[in-house]
Amino acid sequence: MHHCDQAWCALSANFLHYIDHTYQCHPGSSSIVHETTHQPLLSTLSSVVETVVNLRSQGHKVVLVSSGAIAVGLKRMELPSRPKNLSGKQALAAIGQGRLIALWDNLFGQLGQPIAQVLLTRGDISDRTRYLNAVNTFKELLFMGVVPIVNENDTVSVSEIKFGDNDTLSAITSSMIHADYLFLLTDVDGLYTSNPRKDPDAKLLEVVDSISAIRSQVSTTTLGSSLGTGGMETKIIAAEIATAAGVSTVILSSKKPENISNIIHYYDRGSPKTPQDGDVSSHSKPSSRPDSANPSRSSSPTPLIRPPHTVFTASPFPMRDLKSWTTHTLFPSGSVIIDAGAHHVLSRRESGGRLLAAGVTGIIGAFASGQAVRIVIQRRPDGTPSEAADMEAAYTKGLEGTRPTTPHALSRSSSAAGLADALKISSIEEDSVLTMDDVVEVGRGLANYNSAQILRVKGLNSSHLPQVLGYADSDRTSERPSTMYHNNSIRILAGNSHPELAQAVAERLNVPLVPVTVKNFSNGEINVKISESVRDEDVFIIQSGCSDVNDHFMELLILISACKTASARRITAVIPCFPYARMDKKDKSRAPITAKLVANMLTVAGCDHLITMDLHASQIQGFFDIPVDNLFSEPLMISYIKRNIPNWSECIIVSPDAGGAKRVTAIADKLNVEFALIHRARDGKSQSERMDLLVGDVEDKVAILVDDMVDTGNTLTLAARTLNEKGAKSVHVLISHGNVTFL
Repeated sequence: MHHCDQAWCALSANFLHYIDHTYQCHPGSSSIVHETTHQPLLSTLSSVVETVVNLRSQGHKVVLVSSGAIAVGLKRMELPSRPKNLSGKQALAAIGQGRLIALWDNLFGQLGQPIAQVLLTRGDISDRTRYLNAVNTFKELLFMGVVPIVNENDTVSVSEIKFGDNDTLSAITSSMIHADYLFLLTDVDGLYTSNPRKDPDAKLLEVVDSISAIRSQVSTTTLGSSLGTGGMETKIIAAEIATAAGVSTVILSSKKPENISNIIHYYDRGSPKTPQDGDVSSHSKPSSRPDSANPSRSSSPTPLIRPPHTVFTASPFPMRDLKSWTTHTLFPSGSVIIDAGAHHVLSRRESGGRLLAAGVTGIIGAFASGQAVRIVIQRRPDGTPSEAADMEAAYTKGLEGTRPTTPHALSRSSSAAGLADALKISSIEEDSVLTMDDVVEVGRGLANYNSAQILRVKGLNSSHLPQVLGYADSDRTSERPSTMYHNNSIRILAGNSHPELAQAVAERLNVPLVPVTVKNFSNGEINVKISESVRDEDVFIIQSGCSDVNDHFMELLILISACKTASARRITAVIPCFPYARMDKKDKSRAPITAKLVANMLTVAGCDHLITMDLHASQIQGFFDIPVDNLFSEPLMISYIKRNIPNWSECIIVSPDAGGAKRVTAIADKLNVEFALIHRARDGKSQSERMDLLVGDVEDKVAILVDDMVDTGNTLTLAARTLNEKGAKSVHVLISHGNVTFL
């Protein structure tokens, strides 16, 4: 099946755009309201609305991040300028917010486009559960064809939970929804080397590959307005946040919002495209140098004119989900100071982000268990390499001796002396108080204990925690959210069937893959070595039953058995393509039900849970005595049809055999189109196949063949030929599992 990619864009009025990319758009306050009269700029707003509706008509999904509530409140109360005090600003925001959303609703309503208001604060999304609820709300609104209009809930925001400006809000929102593009609308054409209002020699920067490198080349201090809290500096910060999350960011003039469509068209049609490495989406992002690479695409008959804008290219290795959430949405309540050895170990990907008490030297501020904290190290001149090496060795030894959630069996008599010595050393080291000026932030995490408890156990071996605190919920003082959120550690293993998929999943979850070595002896026997402990861990093994199915399935069984004997807490087999799924019933004498045999083998090996996709027959779930999650590709197929098949509303969904009737009728119902069924038969002894159209009329329609699996492709080829003979305009094929042995 073709990959159903997503793209987002943001407007501010920021755009988030999705076709079935997603774009986010953000227009600033000065783009929405006149700076002196405070009158809404209806011509600009109307252009933004027309642009959004046009993008929606092309199958894109758009999120709008709108500034201007306080500015509209100023007009309503006929005040000359923004008040200085917080309560005054919040009151104006409360007055203006209702009028602003009513204005948007009126403009969108003229074109029949429904909208929804989403008000956020940093406090709303600093809680992981509320963050995920917000993400799900965005997804549902976009699925319903609604344009979400996002603004900060200024009425209840205080400095600790404010985003600071709507540029930052739009960047964080684009990360939440995994947008493809973030469009920042401002009063200039893009990022200039200096203020274009004052310097006639100011040059527009068309492409920015490195934000840190560009800061020294541009001036951003003079481009703010009296209505907004931003300016060009906040847009660069927003671009830094968004591009780190894999979102291409574009700065353009709010005077011509229609250029958003031209920019998308420029990169999608006229300019070379460089998909980001590791990005599972096939949607193209702007290349770092659109006019220089890939000369094969430069032969376009009508070269496109580049609309004026600045594009910040997305990171080829984007932060996703938990890491981005931790970095940009959590407001740290305090800081945990660590030594050089702990820093060296935690910098390694295989460390899992687990900070032991032995590596802690102090804290700054007060915080509760479960709150976000900064992980910092003390500023100091270059220390001796031997000291850092000694610290690292000591910390690594402690890390190896204690695994997550491993119970500590302690003897008071054997540990009392060691504990007394450790407490004595800890009290001697506590001779100075550090401030944030004395440290450098190197990471963030969630605290497993409060600040007072961490002070009591700092520098101690984890085995002493129950004696000092009276209990030990965890042997780590803090950890990254990917493990903290689940209250236990998850481990991801992969066999040789699809390492790219496993790596993509691991990066999406921000969880490193456990190193696994799979070797074959000369006689074909398989040997597996797991290089890290999985004791009492929640283990997920990703292995598909596609090509070389027997070897890959045997690898999976051995991996499951190895994890079971290594005392894994729970083992989940993730098998996108279930092996032997077509042998699910006894359809003739002496025929094996091999799918049942596979289920038995997985269970006996030690599998506790199975995740698969689009089983050939739902009855296979009944072969198991363990939980089975059968995921469906139907939503991706529907999304792909809407994005990529012209005139899809006039199509007909076709099943090449009776077994797929349920699948195609479900898709047809969701799309509100007709469906058709093809009957396959064989002629007598010759066994030559023929196909007859049993249900439906495909004449002068776009036929979309849907099936769960393709092997040789003979059935689909015959079905496509039959549809063409019956008068179909064109034939498209969507497949869940492409075991294309004929290639």
